[in-house]
Amino acid sequence: MGTEGSAPVSRPSRSPGRLDRSRDPAILDAALQGVAEVGYDRLTMDHIAARAGVGKAAIYRRWPSKAVVVADAIAHWRRRQGPVEPPNTGSLRGDIEALVATAPEFDESGMDTMQVIVGVATAAMHNPVLAAALDDLVLDPPRHVVRVLLDHALARGEIPAGRDLSLIPDVALGLNVLRVMTGRPVDRVFVRRVLEDVILPLAGTAPTR
Repeated sequence: MGTEGSAPVSRPSRSPGRLDRSRDPAILDAALQGVAEVGYDRLTMDHIAARAGVGKAAIYRRWPSKAVVVADAIAHWRRRQGPVEPPNTGSLRGDIEALVATAPEFDESGMDTMQVIVGVATAAMHNPVLAAALDDLVLDPPRHVVRVLLDHALARGEIPAGRDLSLIPDVALGLNVLRVMTGRPVDRVFVRRVLEDVILPLAGTAPTR
C-alpha cells in the first residue's frame, strides 16, 4: 500500500532489477580499501566513488549510508573467504594442527584486513549496523570454530566433563583482536601459542606439544 513520500514502484532508478550490479564488487572493494587507508571516520562517499570509478549517485542507489556500504563490504569480504569449517580429525592434537595449518602467513594483504577490522571496530562502538556486521561476519566464524573444536574434544573425553567452556572462544578471539590492534600479525606461530599455551590450559587439558 502506497504512502505519502514513498518511491513510485514504476520509477526505474528505484527498481533493484534495473541496477547494473556489475560495479558492486568494485564499490565494495573500494570501501574496504578506503577504511584500511584512512579509517572509517575519515572515509567519505566521495572517496569510495573516486576509488571505484563511479559517481556518488551510483552508490546511493545501492546503499543508503556509509555504514551500510561498509557493512556490506565486510559481508563481501567474508563471502570471498569461503565457508569456515571446524576441523574434526578425531583428536584434539590433530584438530589443533589442522587449525594452525589454515592460519595465513603474514603479508601486506593481511595487514590491510587487520586495518579494516580495527578501523571499523572503533566506529562500531557507536553504530549498531557496523557492530552487527563485525560480530556476525568477522568475529563469530572464528568463535564458532573454537567452540566446536572444544565440544568435539569434550565429547571424546579429552576435556574433563563439567568444565565450563563458554568464555574460552571469546578469550581466544580477544587475544587475536588485541594482536591486531597493536599492529602485529595473527600468523601460524601466534595461533599455535594461543591454542596450546592459553586455550588448552583453560580447558583443563595438557599442552599437546
